[in-house]
Parts: sequence; structure tokens; C-alpha cells
Amino acid sequence: MGNQRRFSFKFVIFFPFFLFCVVMVVTAKNYYDAMNRYIDLEYAQVDRALGRAIKVLTALDYSFINYSNPTHPLFKEHNHKLENGLCYIWPIDVLLLENTHSGGLPAVELDYMIVGQKALCEPDSELFKLAEKKAGFAPSLSFLHDLESHIVGIHYIDEHGYVISSPETYAKYFTQELWDTLKARPFWQKTAQDTVKVTMSGPAPMLDRHEGQVISLTVPVYHDDRHQGVLSIDFDVEELLKTTNNLAGRVHLISNVMALPENSTRIESIENDRLSDNHTLYYEYHVWDEFKNLMVFEKYSVAVAFFIYVLSTVALFLVNARTERRYFENLAAKDPMTGLLNRRGIQTVWRNKMTKKNVALAVFDIDDFKSINDTFGHDVGDDAIRLVADCIKHNIRHSDVASRFGGEEFVVAIYDENIQSMKRILERVSQSIVSSSTKVVEQGFTVSGGVVFQSSTELASFDELFKAADEKLYQAKTTGKNKICY
Repeated sequence: MGNQRRFSFKFVIFFPFFLFCVVMVVTAKNYYDAMNRYIDLEYAQVDRALGRAIKVLTALDYSFINYSNPTHPLFKEHNHKLENGLCYIWPIDVLLLENTHSGGLPAVELDYMIVGQKALCEPDSELFKLAEKKAGFAPSLSFLHDLESHIVGIHYIDEHGYVISSPETYAKYFTQELWDTLKARPFWQKTAQDTVKVTMSGPAPMLDRHEGQVISLTVPVYHDDRHQGVLSIDFDVEELLKTTNNLAGRVHLISNVMALPENSTRIESIENDRLSDNHTLYYEYHVWDEFKNLMVFEKYSVAVAFFIYVLSTVALFLVNARTERRYFENLAAKDPMTGLLNRRGIQTVWRNKMTKKNVALAVFDIDDFKSINDTFGHDVGDDAIRLVADCIKHNIRHSDVASRFGGEEFVVAIYDENIQSMKRILERVSQSIVSSSTKVVEQGFTVSGGVVFQSSTELASFDELFKAADEKLYQAKTTGKNKICY
């Protein structure tokens, strides 16, 4: 007899694991969606920074083309020096702080430098005169440089051989070699040729440090249809692409001529109507880092998934244990041949049966069963026992109880308020056995029965009623058999 209600060991192990995986998949999907939203925010931040820089360059370009200050006292309010063949000019802080041109407004500290060929330090030179016209815009560069933390430098590079740059620390790293090769560099040539859009170049190493890279946005400056120079804003790439702590990986910006790494995702080209570029944004991920970030970011969901796994596993084990216990209890209370209750089983049911109805306890016995065994063999005898059991089961009600007490003896407990109704059930059982017995032996066989009735208000013990019913059975056996005595 198999235990059909017990969960298999594989089911107990793998079903909770399946639930755990389902919850983890949902958690991972939520994490993936959240990370995509954060990446969208990072990309949007880059787009906004580029957009603001384009506006700044456009405004500066307009100012450089349309305004100049030929009377600006370049040497009067500035320091200057010659070093390594280059001229360096920067503001005299004390004079600026006490500048009477401020109209009484609070003084501000400015940070810029003008660097160029040595002729820049000669007041009568053409280069000096050119620089003097543009020097008035240097304070504006200093102001704009401080607007965003990712802006490392704003420059005006004049083709005649000088640069106005903010901050001054950045300008100090301009060298003669840089000047000698400046006009041959791709960014200069591309910027000079594209008069409609802002040119984007890089990433490239920073001038003023050993580590770090910059992205440059540049526009050409023309006057009377002649190329005068280039306006440039340099972004610190690391600062510009600084990601939120919620992201485990990093956002990168590269030129399209560079190869993308294998672990890149969310690859998007930078698109701006006013920008001429061939750059791409991508998110670089590492599976292990993303997994660790998932554990932190979705810690409560992971805890719930683990709790579901443990709880469902324990629950299934408990259900199995309870099912096993019931199975073995039922096994101990049932007759394996017929599936009816055994003696122990019916006694247990009798103790637990609560009813306000009358009860009839009947004992049936196969007549001349020894003769059947002797004549036809024990296999046929077993078939006879199984047939009697089937007839009893099919002719009593669900509220009634039947058992095989041992050998060829059966006990039936009928519950009803009407004694005549109980008698009809017992007679139907007897007739069904007799009429079906020919299926086992050709000449058939009969059963005898003894029955006692008891009111529910005066219900005696099972043993007492069984003894009384057994005496009635003895009476039926000794008075002709094939009958029921009440």
C-alpha cells in the first residue's frame, strides 16, 4: 500500500528552491530596472552638462567676435614674466581687490593667466596689442570656470601665439612644444573647419596632472571671415561621469574610434543638434560587483526570498512528517487485505465517534469458510474474504463503519435514529454477499450475522456490545446459518 499523499524528497528540496528562484528573478528584475533608471539619470546629467557648456561657448564666441577692449591696461594690473621662451601674464591680486573700477562692489578673486610667445611681454609688439584687446574677457572665463565642478579649464587659444586660460594653474602647463604643434593637432583643424557646430574631442590626458583625462568642447572664433582662434571648455571626465553610489559599475565616455569592452552595456551615442561629435556613452559592469550590489540594494527582498525558501522547506518537511505519521497510524488501523479497519481501528473509531443516533453493532461470519479453504484452497478463501469486504463497503453509508475483525469475521457499526432503517441496511449487506458469492465459488456461499441495538443515551462499551453481538451470531450459526439474529 503506497502513501500517495506524501511529498517526494525531490519535491521538498526543489519546490522551495523554485519559489526562491522566482522571487530572486523578480528581485533581480527590480534591481535591473532601478539600475537602468540610475544610468538614465547619469546619461541625462552628461547631456545637461554638454548642453550648458555649448551655451557658454556660444555666448563667449559672440562676445569675442563683437567686443574688444583696446584700452585695457594689460601690464598695469597684471604681473608678467618670461620663462622657457614663453610669456606669462596674470592678475595682480592686490590691485584687483582694490580696483576702483568695481564701482564700490565687493572685490572678487580672479583666477586666470595669459600665456604666449615671448613677444607677448613686449608692449609695443603686435602680439601684445592683440592680446590686450581680448584680455578684458579673462575675468569672465574665471567666473565661468567656477560654475561646475567638472570644468577644469576654459581657454581662448589665439592662432597668433597666445592663450587666455582659467585657471592659471592649468595655463602654466602650456609649453613651447604645444605651441609648435598646436595648429597641426586634429582638434584645432576640425574646429577651424566646422563653423556651425561645437566640436567635441578626447578623452585625452590633462595638461596639469599625471592622471586623469579631459573631454574638450571647442568652437572657432572668426573675425572679418578670418580664423582668429579657438574657444575651449575642458571637462574632467572622471568628475563629469561620477556615478551615484547606487551603481556598482561606472559610466564611460569614449570616442567611436575606440573599441568597446566586452562587459559594456547601455551603449548610446551622444546626440545634440549643436554638437559635432562621434562619442559614445556606455556602462561598464562586472558581474560579481553587480551581484554584491544586488545583495545590498535589494537586501530586504533577498531576505524575504531566503525566508520563503526556509519556511516552505520546513513546512513541507512538517507536512511530510505529519502525513507519514497519519499514514502509519492508518496502516496500523487497517486490514491490508481488504482495506477495512482492523480490530484496533474500529475500537479507536468507536471511542471517538460522537453521535446522538442509535447504533447497531453487527458481527458477520462466512458460513463453512473452512470448507471453502479445504476444497478450493486459501487463495479462493482470500477472494471470498475480499468479496465480503467489498459488499459491505458498497452497501453501507459513509457515516457507518466496517472492519475485518480477523479471519472470516467482520464487524459493522450502523448509526441511525430508525432501527428498521438499520435492519434494512444489514439485510442488504447479507443479500449482496450471497448473490455475489458465485463470483468466487460456483455454488456460492452464505453469511450469518448477529446484531445488537443500543440507544445513544445508554451506549455501552465496545467490548460489551461486541460480546452481545457475538452471542447473537452464535445463535444464527446454531439455528441454521444464512440468517441474521437480532
